[in-house]
Amino acid sequence: MRVIGHRGTPTCSRSPENTLAAVRTALEAGADGVEVDVRSTSDGVLVLSHDRDLGRVLGTGAGTGPVVAHTSSAQLLDLELPGGTVVPTLGAVLDLAAVSGAHVLTEVKPEAGGPEAWRTASLLAALLIDRRRRLPRADRVTTTSFDLATAASLSGCGTVSSALIVAPALDPDRAARQARERGLTDVHLAPAHVRHDRGVVARIRALGLLVGVGVIDDPAEADELAGLGVHLVCTDDPAGLARHRAPAVPAAAG
Repeated sequence: MRVIGHRGTPTCSRSPENTLAAVRTALEAGADGVEVDVRSTSDGVLVLSHDRDLGRVLGTGAGTGPVVAHTSSAQLLDLELPGGTVVPTLGAVLDLAAVSGAHVLTEVKPEAGGPEAWRTASLLAALLIDRRRRLPRADRVTTTSFDLATAASLSGCGTVSSALIVAPALDPDRAARQARERGLTDVHLAPAHVRHDRGVVARIRALGLLVGVGVIDDPAEADELAGLGVHLVCTDDPAGLARHRAPAVPAAAG
């Protein structure tokens, strides 16, 4: 089961979420890859940001920072985040991950879909197709979205797989059937789905789909999910889960 750092390593105070520092920290800690949130700037550059604006990451409060979709890439890339980091482009993240062959999950924002998400998805598809042409076999990408139409528009663009993320309030079985019908290969569940019904993993796997679960930080729960056949877990503590699953080193013979 793969361990994926949620937004890189959000629990590391020195590495703000969705930055190159957060991605690097997760990979150096032994994670198999990272999940990052993707938005497009006003001039069509794909950058990392979970929120609509950067106020929360800057520490000034949600709603107070530059709105990504209304700001140029030059303005965003010139903005200093806590710890001296900057807002990275998705291309820079993919280049970093490609060095070690790490897996990157690209989550298109906003979650609800709509014109902004579709524009971002279109730019993402074009970027991934171009990278596949220029850098064959360099990337290991799973495209993801909470919105079915957005997720389906990216089917086949990722080099590993394409996923629908299922919100906790939605029926996971129905969502999985819809995902399969739209050509998606993965379904990523909320922990609540599996805690409520352990059998959901087997049912989704029986549809021929891969199963991810996130966000999971408890090593014991991660072990249980692995036993159920979950293919990947997304975690806020990639260092902890990677450390937990690492095989013990035998003591040297006396």
